[in-house]
Formats: sequence, C-alpha cells, structure tokens
Amino acid sequence: MKKSALYENRELSWLKFNERVLEEAESTGNPLLERLRFVSIYNSNLDEFYRVRVGGLYDRLLIDEDAPDNKAGMKLSDQLESIFKVTAKLGPRVDAAYAAVMEGLREHGIVQLDPECLPAGDMAFLKLKFEREIAPVISPFIFEKNHPFPFFPNGQTVVGVTLKGKKDGHRYGLIPLSSNLPELVFIPGARQLRFILMEDLLRCFAHKVFHKFQVEERVAFSIIRNADIDEDEGLYDYDLDFRDTMSKLIERRNKLAPVRLKYTGSPDSRMIKLLKNVLLLSKRQLFRQTQPLRLKCLGVLEKTVAVEQRPELFYHKLTPQASPDLEHHKPYLDQIARKPLLLQYPYEDMGQLIRLLRQCSMDPRVTEIKMSLYRVARDSKVVNSLIEAAKNGKKVTCLVELRARFDEENNIDWSKRLEEAGCRVIYGPPKFKVHCKLLLITYKDEGRIKKVAQIGTGNFNETTAKIYTDLAYFTANRKITEDVEQVFEALCEERFVESAQYLLVAPLCLKTGLLELIDEEIAKAGEHKPCGILLKMNSLTDKDLIDKLIEASRAGVKIKMLIRGICCLRPGIPGETENIDVTSIVGRFLEHSRIYVFGGGSAKKVYISSADFMTRNTEQRVEVAVPILQRDLKNRLVKQLRLQLSDTVKARTLTPSGKYVRRKPKDGQPPLDSQLALFREAYDRLALPVPEPKPPRKRKIKKQRGKDVPQ
Repeated sequence: MKKSALYENRELSWLKFNERVLEEAESTGNPLLERLRFVSIYNSNLDEFYRVRVGGLYDRLLIDEDAPDNKAGMKLSDQLESIFKVTAKLGPRVDAAYAAVMEGLREHGIVQLDPECLPAGDMAFLKLKFEREIAPVISPFIFEKNHPFPFFPNGQTVVGVTLKGKKDGHRYGLIPLSSNLPELVFIPGARQLRFILMEDLLRCFAHKVFHKFQVEERVAFSIIRNADIDEDEGLYDYDLDFRDTMSKLIERRNKLAPVRLKYTGSPDSRMIKLLKNVLLLSKRQLFRQTQPLRLKCLGVLEKTVAVEQRPELFYHKLTPQASPDLEHHKPYLDQIARKPLLLQYPYEDMGQLIRLLRQCSMDPRVTEIKMSLYRVARDSKVVNSLIEAAKNGKKVTCLVELRARFDEENNIDWSKRLEEAGCRVIYGPPKFKVHCKLLLITYKDEGRIKKVAQIGTGNFNETTAKIYTDLAYFTANRKITEDVEQVFEALCEERFVESAQYLLVAPLCLKTGLLELIDEEIAKAGEHKPCGILLKMNSLTDKDLIDKLIEASRAGVKIKMLIRGICCLRPGIPGETENIDVTSIVGRFLEHSRIYVFGGGSAKKVYISSADFMTRNTEQRVEVAVPILQRDLKNRLVKQLRLQLSDTVKARTLTPSGKYVRRKPKDGQPPLDSQLALFREAYDRLALPVPEPKPPRKRKIKKQRGKDVPQ
C-alpha cells in the first residue's frame, strides 16, 4: 500500500464537509426555512473557500506548479482540477435543493415569482415600482470591447445585457446591484406572500434602462475574488500603525484577481464569453446556477415570516439555560473562586459571562481585566462591558486580533472604541494570529491579590454562542491563573510562552505536549495497560499529529475522533489505521468545541482548547489548551463525547475509502440526535420541561389596506 493512501487531500476533504452541509439542505427532516439556511451556508462556505483556498493554490501555482501537498501528494494543478470537478458536480444538487425548498414554501403560501410568467396586473405594479423607486437609484453604464472593463467588488451581483444598436455592432449594458436596493420586492393583492428577486426585476426591465438599444440577452453574474493575502505581502511595516496596515489590506483584498464567476442565464451568451476573456478565467472557473446569486433574501424572508406565525418552517425554539452551578443572586466571582465552573454553549447561556463582566466592572475589589478578542458581535455586550469597566477606573487590557479573516473591519472599529474608553489595546506578535480565548480578572479580597481565569474553545461572541457548540472553563486555580498571566505578559511583549505549569501554549509547546500525551498512550499499549484517545475538533490536517495517531493505531491504541470538517487521515485501513474511528456531526448547531481525552478511568487526562489539530493552529498561532482537573467535570465532558459518538441522526462515519456514510439507528433503537439530547440534559439539570415542536397553525388571512396578507 502506498503511504499516501493513508491521507486525504485537505481541499477535497473540505469539499466533502460542505457536501454534508448540502445534505442538510436536501434533508426533508429539516424545516423548510432551515433547509434554505443550509443552502445559504453552503454557498457562503464555497465562496470563502474559493477566495481563500483556491486563491492560495493559484498564488502557489505561479511559484511551482508541480509542488505536491505534504500528505496525499497531489500536485497543485491536480488539486485545482479536482476542486473544479467536484464543485461542478455539486452545483446541480444545490440548485435542486433550492428549487425543492421553494416548491415546499409555495404550499405554505410563500411564492417566488418568475417575471416571465406574471399576469398583467402584477407586471403593471412592478413597472410602477421600478420607475418610481428602483430606476432613480441604480447606476447603469455601457461597456464596449475597446474600453477597459469596469471593476466590481467581490461578490457584487451585476445584471448584464447584450445590446444591439440600429447601425453598429454589439455593446454590453451593466447594472450593479447596490446595497441600497432591497433584496426582494413583494407583490400585494393575493392570499400568498409573493416576491420577486431584485436581480430578476432588473433583468425584466433592462430594456427600460437601455431604451435606445435592442436587448438581446440578459444574465446576472457575480465575481468571486482571491482573498488570500496577509500583512507581510510588502505592506507590513513595523513603523506604521498596524490598524492602518490592516485597513489597506482590506481595501486591497476586494481588488484581487477573480477566481470564480457565478452566473444565471445562458452559458452561450455573448456576455458570459466576454466575461471569461476580460477576467482571464478558464471555462472550468465559470459556474452556471439557477438559484439566486446571493441568498441574503433569506434574512428578509425570516423577518417577514415570523416564527410565531409559521413555526413549522423553523426549528422549534430552544432557549439556552442558566447554569445550575451558579447562584444568580450572589457575585459570580466569589462562587468561581470557591469552585470551578464549566459552561457549555449554546445549551447554557453566554449571558452569564456578560453578567460576570458587568459585575466586575462595578465591583470595587476588581482592579484589572485582561481579555483576548478574536471575533466579537457587531453590537458586542462583551466589549461594551469592558468599556464600562475602563470608565469605572478598572485597568483593562485587550488583545484585539485585527487579522481575524473577514472580521478585520469590525475589530478595527472595536479597537478604536476600546482605546477611546481608556483601555490598553495590543495586537500580539507580528505574523502570528492570537486565536486563544482568554479572560483574566484580578481583584483584592481581604488584603490578598486573587485571580480568576476563563479559558474557552470559542469566541467571546454572544451572537455565535447561540449556534456554535463551545466550552468556557472558569477557575481560580493559582497555577492556571499564573499561566494565563504569563500568556498575556508574553503577548504584551510580542514573544511566545516557552513552557507553562499546566497550559499547553502554541506555537512553542502545544504540539510537543500533544505528541507526548499520545506517546504516553502508545507506551501503555506496549505494556498492555488500559489506554485510549478520544478527540473532538473542527479539523485534522497537521501531518506530525496525524502520523503520531497512525503510530498509536499501529501500537493498538483505540482512537475515536469527532471531526466536523476537514480530516486528512483515512481511518479503518488494516494494519495502519484500523484502530481509528472518525465521526462527523453536521446539524442544527455548528460543532466548534475542541476536547482532548487521553487514557481512561480516574487517571484520564482531559483538555479543552481553542486549537484544532491543524498546522496553522499548532505552529502559526497563539493557542491554549487547559486541563480540566475536577473529576465531575471530566466525566461530564467524556459522557458528552460518548453521547455524540452514539448519534444516529446527524452523524456520519468516515470510511477507509474517504466517503462519509450517514449513521442509522440499530433495529429497535430510537434515533438519537445528540445536539437535542444535550439541550434536554441542560433542561433536566434545572428540572425544566423541554419545549416540544408546536403543531402548525391554520393559516389565516387578514386584510390590510386593500390587500390580503398572510398571518
């Protein structure tokens, strides 16, 4: 057997993950608007994949087109060819999933209209709408072959038409969809919620925009551009303000070379052939689709179709619960000082962290707060609590990661507001992202300096905490808080932690610590002692760790892994990875927590971490893993992992061939959705009844201002 057969190419593994997202869009077991959400997630995932990963492959191709990846050994050109083939193969399935959802919504009175099949009355309404509200705010222009092609930012939808003059040849009309145009136009006067996409409306009335010409062809397109740039591409200068540097990079990113063209309309149109040539794209980079080019309309539909009125179209509501381990009428700081706390989002409420920060901002005992911020909400209550603490005289230090991809602008804005409030803002070591999730609170109690730390697996983001599964560990353990303090000191001095008492800290001592932990299990197997490894993460790509896991499998160590996304190791291969099982769960919530378990029984070692087993995490970022020391908390985490490994609703098993097979319940066993089971557990801990889905309400029609509106 070739050694490369043990590995999977990273990019192809990611495409398999996105296919699992697509399967959720196709699943009739999910409510219709949730299926539409999965269509949207699939598309946004794919756009980002092309911008970052495919863009990066093209950049590397300019240097060495024969360079293979370090695991499966695929050449760059072969990787790109495979990516284009898989994307093209999945495209019709995405279109079919969208069409199936819209057909289902039609039965619920929600109808997307085809402008070519509208009755005269509806066309008259749209014509008036276009002339009065749309035409005055659009900025169309005409492009000719001998003029430079205009620039369109990444992802902007553009309606393009081929124009024929009375005397001369063809020209091309272009109508960019600006942000001040609505995504949808609703048509009144029926017992249904009927709408037309803005891109369809502009195509329908393009002849009125270019009225001096004959419109021969109509298409809509969107250009996806390379975004794989970083701060050391000739722009980074240690004498410049880092915020200014990142602002320049954001501006530059939107102007990079196209890597993909999405379009609706005929592939044989003159416009598509022109775009292929002027954008310097190959035929395989052109992707035709029948679904909308952008699915921001999902948000409009969600606001228009209220969950209270149409519960059957949404997941039934599950409310994050308060932790039973906290007494909410007492200061949280004192309770954590007595006993460590483990919060699990979204099953438990992140509002408890925000409440802790607010209490600390007003507590006269608290002297200092330090926090690392990677991705935060647009209207972050977490950051506002830090600002309030600074205004109340607390010393606040914030590590703001300005290089959190596609969140740079939001983080730049927050960094300015934090500084204006009197907080100290730092950015960490050059060229290394700070991805760890740390909070350190210093306070005086009875004349003594005390500290409480939080180490987490996910961002301090109250928005994503409702849909990402993550862990937050709060402790006053002196050795752990000293380690966290050491991490912050190193970040302030733009250096790395070389060793710590309890924490594993990347980039210098996390991977080595993990390799040593795996070696311990290999040694136990050699001595015929109980051994085992249980891991949960987003992705597995680090070859050093993969090879060590293969070595452990050969030695007889049983390894079970929950990996939501990329997995570059193929399990179940006799004599090599036969002791490794890999499960992926893609469902209602995004599995995001990282948990490492080594050994078993009372001697097992359990860590939670911000780091996946990816080279970028283990070698190119500041990451932290913390040991969970309390037996009850360790058992709780292991029990959760065992539960997820038993999932028979949203789990897929990775086979030796590289395929993912949906797991089914055994005969006589009820299906198990582990995410819902964990929510039930959170309710059970508080002795609360778990809300069940409500039966669909009978639709009522209410007349308003001369038109019928679904209730």
